[in-house]
Amino acid sequence: MRRALPFLLAAAALPAPAVEQDPTVLEARRAQLEALRAEVAEQLQLQAFDLLDELVFGWTQQPVFATDTPVVLADVSVPVGFGSGLRALIENHFASVLVRNPGTHLVLAHCPECTAVVVHSTARGTVVARGVDQPEALAAAGIQTASRHALFLDFEAEGSALVLRARITSLTPALPILYAKTLSTTTSTPALLRSGDHLKSAEEARKEYLDALEGRGPVIIPLRIGVRTYASGNGAPVPGGGGIAISATPLVWLMGGAEISLTPARAWTASFSVGATWLPQIETGFMAQARIARLLTGSVSSLTHPDLYAFVGGSVTSLFGPGAALFHSGNPDLTQVLSGVLTSVQPQSTFGGLQVGLELRAKNRIGFAVFMEALPTLNDASSIGKYVDYGILQFQAFGAEVAFCF
Repeated sequence: MRRALPFLLAAAALPAPAVEQDPTVLEARRAQLEALRAEVAEQLQLQAFDLLDELVFGWTQQPVFATDTPVVLADVSVPVGFGSGLRALIENHFASVLVRNPGTHLVLAHCPECTAVVVHSTARGTVVARGVDQPEALAAAGIQTASRHALFLDFEAEGSALVLRARITSLTPALPILYAKTLSTTTSTPALLRSGDHLKSAEEARKEYLDALEGRGPVIIPLRIGVRTYASGNGAPVPGGGGIAISATPLVWLMGGAEISLTPARAWTASFSVGATWLPQIETGFMAQARIARLLTGSVSSLTHPDLYAFVGGSVTSLFGPGAALFHSGNPDLTQVLSGVLTSVQPQSTFGGLQVGLELRAKNRIGFAVFMEALPTLNDASSIGKYVDYGILQFQAFGAEVAFCF
């Protein structure tokens, strides 16, 4: 793109060849030139829109006029070879952005005589020019315009840069310039494509673009649905049950919280969430947990491939109901379990957990996690066994979660 624009402009200015060439060769070259022109025109249009957005944004921050002022769009010039099509697109985009940002205090006014060619004769001679170039001709003709100001937008290609020169002049015989601004952007960089309804500076737009590439901002809200299963232990024999033993039932948890990126591009993240579980007539529970995660698949999160995180965390769980009696050290008091069914006094258990797991995250929108959980205070609970036993560290629970991120 950087070399295409100067080449195209130079090719458009070349004279016709003096020696007649093969029509097939000429047609092929013409097709190549047209394809190059179309590619450059598309990029040039986006860059021109970007410069207009920057110009209007500047007016919203520092208006040229204190009150709403009619202004005639006197002229829009584009680089040689792009014609009236690009000029019309620029005019439409500029008018659209200006209407959606009334804070500029510029109101486009229609004045056919201002842009039309008029003839003005005086004792010193005859002048043929546009109305905006000779306001005395408009005054002599008795033409009353709603605007006393004219706006000129000139786009020029200078090497690999596209330059916008904007100026506002007063429609008086001296044509004084009230405002002038020059903006430039290189044609080899992508346009920012800012929204016309919420214009931002180039720095802010660039930051939002980078935030999107690095993971949609530093904070997201994950909603997790998970299940925890507990290893079967020796069991707690039921009195008169003929050898039947009771084991902890799996718990389904619904959790929500916040996750924050600790480093750029979400290489490290930390989260905190709270949740609840409910099993009719058996138990009700609440949990608070915190995690810290490290990205394993690269140094930055990806927008095109899933990201794999390893995490460690801690949790505090409180259970209420007959099922909570199983989450105690030693043998559970089954008399308390049975009495809790008949009375309003329900068993209660509060214990902590340590988690180690993996989470597969797709574009920071949906994730799937599996983990093992150690429950240090329940190492000697007879109703809860161990999936993995490393002596000091024993994992009694296995969990899986699906996360939806907002």
